Amino acid sequence: MNLFKKIFLLLMCLTIFSSAEAAKEKPVFVWSHDTYVMSIADDYKNAEKKRSYSLMRAGSKEDQAKRAQQIAEALAAKFKAQASVLPFTLETSMSEDDTADRNSEISDATFGDQSRIQIIPIVIADIQIPQKYTIKGKDYYKYTLISAVDIAFCSEDNNGALTILANIPLHFRTTLPDSKESSSLESMTQRSDEDLARVFTNFTAQRIEEELDFTKYKKLIEGVIDKSLAAETYRVENVTYTSKKCMELLGRNKRGEEVKLMQRICGNIFTSDYAAHTGKVVYPMILPGDTSSWTQDATKKLYAAKITSSHSGEKTITMPEKVDHQITLDVPGVGTQELQTKQVSNINGFKLYKLRLLSTISGKSPIEVEQHIQHEYTKNPDLLSKIEPSEEEIFGALLIGASVKAAAAQAGKKVK
Repeated sequence: MNLFKKIFLLLMCLTIFSSAEAAKEKPVFVWSHDTYVMSIADDYKNAEKKRSYSLMRAGSKEDQAKRAQQIAEALAAKFKAQASVLPFTLETSMSEDDTADRNSEISDATFGDQSRIQIIPIVIADIQIPQKYTIKGKDYYKYTLISAVDIAFCSEDNNGALTILANIPLHFRTTLPDSKESSSLESMTQRSDEDLARVFTNFTAQRIEEELDFTKYKKLIEGVIDKSLAAETYRVENVTYTSKKCMELLGRNKRGEEVKLMQRICGNIFTSDYAAHTGKVVYPMILPGDTSSWTQDATKKLYAAKITSSHSGEKTITMPEKVDHQITLDVPGVGTQELQTKQVSNINGFKLYKLRLLSTISGKSPIEVEQHIQHEYTKNPDLLSKIEPSEEEIFGALLIGASVKAAAAQAGKKVK
């Protein structure tokens, strides 16, 4: 009898252990080992202008494919490095060594299974902002590179349309020449689009390897796996300049036409940093009237966009029209102040530049942050011997810094 009880208990333990192990089995997420780029609608009034900023589109089709693959390899390395802590198993439709066309690799069995979540990396922003300076008749150049990569977790319908369930936004930026070289005028040479694209891709891949950490988004991914745990959703829905001076400096070009470049950058930075601080689901930004990528499908209550990759072609991706929490950002004031020094100089002077950014998240109290910088300038242009940024450049940099600070403040972090 005792032997029978022991055998029975042993079998029960084995059953419980097997059930526990089965319960721990990770769901399978699918990735085509592709990197997608946002399409720009041909009928968008500034389509060609916007394409000229796009570094992923520079050069030949082969060059574009290599850049996309380099970013994909950086993501693959991160997935591999963090495989033990991921709450899912990653299945790719091709091996890392396979160079065959991915279209032949993606079967209905892999991508037609709606129970599987697809991972869709999308380059949301791949922008170059050139600055030209002239000193004593010679031209010098500086470039700001803006990179925004969204790792979208998507479901797919029977027509192949993808719907974003959650999103990990990553935003990076750098300058050419970098801060170490900026003191040397000789390093401020004009760069080709292909050269800028090479630097952009290397930089983006490096920052993905250094900064992407899936453990920060544990709850977000758990919400994708278990719909009952789905987190509340957020999205930047507007970035405005109520400051007239800011609108003239950053919101209009030399012909007086409205441009949204800095609003996009500000919104993307806030989106990425707020998501990183909080681990919340923050969908890609939508700006009113900006239909270059996202369009509204009122009947289905969705926003839709086209994304393309070098191997898998074009896909449609959608996200909900409504979110739980709308985010708005506004610049209510900018200003400059001449600083007095003990010794008055007819050559050099000092100015203090300030910018205030107000962030509002529905359901929370608005928070205002201030960013400022002190700058030395040359009073007589004929004596200019160094690069002096324009007010547009200075306030653009202040807006970027304020966006970082605002995201931290809204996440409950202490900011100075």
